Amino acid sequence: MSQPLKPEKLLNVIELTYKEVGLPITHISTLAYNDFENELTRAIQHLIDKDFEKLMHLLYRIDVNEQKVKMAFGLEKEVAREIALLIINREQQKVITRAKYK
Repeated sequence: MSQPLKPEKLLNVIELTYKEVGLPITHISTLAYNDFENELTRAIQHLIDKDFEKLMHLLYRIDVNEQKVKMAFGLEKEVAREIALLIINREQQKVITRAKYK
């Protein structure tokens, strides 16, 4: 993540990401950041392997920068992790912006 977030803001990022990606929100309050990143990476890898069109729709809906996505797909390995980090960073921006204008 680009800048450290307070725990409650991190929780907001995780919750928003789970909601938008469609992952079950059952254990968020006890989830460590690394576990969250790994779980999201696995979900992204599954979409890359099984439903690429759904992944592209998801990235569009979340509003992840298209150029950064193209760069991530240009990597030899760790594509799913890079895309997961792009999603997390975008969701973090949303949480910060919403808090600023609240």
